[in-house]
Amino acid sequence: MKKNFIIPGLAMIVSLGTISSCLEENESITEPQRYTREDVKSYADLFKIFWTVMDQKYNYFYEQKRKDGMDWDAIYKEYYPKFAALKSYNLNPALTDAEYAAEAKKANQYFTEIINPIIDRHFGVTIQLPASNSGFSIPQYFSGGMNDPKPSVYDFNPKYEYMKDRVQDDAVKINNKMLAGYLKSDPGIFYLSFNKFDLTQTVYLQLRDKYLRPDPGNIVILTPEAIENSTELNSITNIQVRNKVKNFTINLLNKWNNFPNSPEINYFNDQVKIFKETETLSDSFLETTAQLLERSQTLVAYADDATYADVLTNETAAYIQWFKTKIKHHVELGYNLKQFQEAAYSILTKAQYYKKILNPLHKGNIKKMILDLRSNRGGMASDLRIFTDRFITKTATAFYQRTKEGNGRFNYTPWVPTESQLHQFGIPKNIPIVILTDKNSASMSEMTTLMLKSQGNHVISIGDYSNGATAGLGSSDEYNGGIRSEVAGGLLEFTMPLMATKDANGIVIEGIGVKPDIYVTPPTDAELQQMKNSPATFADRVMEEAIKYISAK
Repeated sequence: MKKNFIIPGLAMIVSLGTISSCLEENESITEPQRYTREDVKSYADLFKIFWTVMDQKYNYFYEQKRKDGMDWDAIYKEYYPKFAALKSYNLNPALTDAEYAAEAKKANQYFTEIINPIIDRHFGVTIQLPASNSGFSIPQYFSGGMNDPKPSVYDFNPKYEYMKDRVQDDAVKINNKMLAGYLKSDPGIFYLSFNKFDLTQTVYLQLRDKYLRPDPGNIVILTPEAIENSTELNSITNIQVRNKVKNFTINLLNKWNNFPNSPEINYFNDQVKIFKETETLSDSFLETTAQLLERSQTLVAYADDATYADVLTNETAAYIQWFKTKIKHHVELGYNLKQFQEAAYSILTKAQYYKKILNPLHKGNIKKMILDLRSNRGGMASDLRIFTDRFITKTATAFYQRTKEGNGRFNYTPWVPTESQLHQFGIPKNIPIVILTDKNSASMSEMTTLMLKSQGNHVISIGDYSNGATAGLGSSDEYNGGIRSEVAGGLLEFTMPLMATKDANGIVIEGIGVKPDIYVTPPTDAELQQMKNSPATFADRVMEEAIKYISAK
């Protein structure tokens, strides 16, 4: 859930107008990364740095004030004296370990009281609290809503286990991480679920234009001419020995070169070009790729000493060592064999994602879909572009985002609309889509839900409210808001989003979640136990509601 969430490539129009900063013009500002351990000599110092970093970087103070009347200045006035009263921060031989532990417990309680009301569900901070007079400290993690009741949710793994037998036999089943296929009970409904948004890395094919094709003039490419002109070869005085080892190594080089210059590699590169233009993977391409990958692993053993046994003497040793180095660079740097092998393996392992999910979607073969995002806690923002956009048929505002424009507590940029974008290989027309959510559907799951629901009434969500973790994580070097780094030499470590988010209706849903169109009460403990112990007979009320709804469409 705490991975990159700033969305690359989305239209962001920033106005020069800002809300006035609450800081005085001449107030001195210390950037968080400038604090050192030397700046923290007491619990009071630790609290002050925490409070100041929040004051400068947190994005939801305006919403916090509206929600529960949070007054950040009042928090300082209330808690600074409490932290100042704790005397065990620096080494103090007069205090016992028990006294250190008691004061650490109080500090933990104070930070919890301050941080628990934070609505930003991506926010977290780890704070080192002294635990003994020997200098030992314990890292304590604090987050918004940390004391809220644990939600009842459909954990992905048991959900996968019971659902895998309810999709048809040719379903996509990837290492308990993705499940996709037509339902056995309703063959017209396509079911898709995955455990997190890391599709860019796990199933998306990112291929170069060509493989095993060195750039012209590549200086590491070994040629017969380079061999004949090598100083090491020509240092061999015995002409017969020199010619023998020369012919042997040139033959070795030519034998290796037969692979990248083969018709099969030409075909492979032609098919890569077709894939990049159409996203289609033919069976013959996959068969050839498998054969080439196997061949690539049993090519000329140019690095093995045994290969050179017939020509290796004291006189030829220096040349053979030169040749081994040169052909190693030739293969690994010039032709980049490993790059080809990785691409071939990637094609073979990711092919079913395209052939059974993306291609049928693009061709219009999938008519109805249940997208199950329960217990998908989010992930990579790039998945919006390579996955979510495939369901988009019109440009529409999905949500708004805002960041800090200065260090003032309420010094925000205007809200900026984030719009859906059409994908060149997306669905040809709208289809009924039901998105399943629960309180563990977070971050990118929520962004995807908002993005798809911006397309019209053919998309609805069913289940419980989502998590309410919609703020944007990213690098604070790019924006003034947020911070994701250690402060004061690691005494504090923040994960603070650099953006705030509100939905297309202008409602801030951070800490609340996306409201489902059809609410279904969360699973009971008994139901969750049955899902784990008796998956074949488990009745998933959310799935039943989804099937009932979409079957009528």
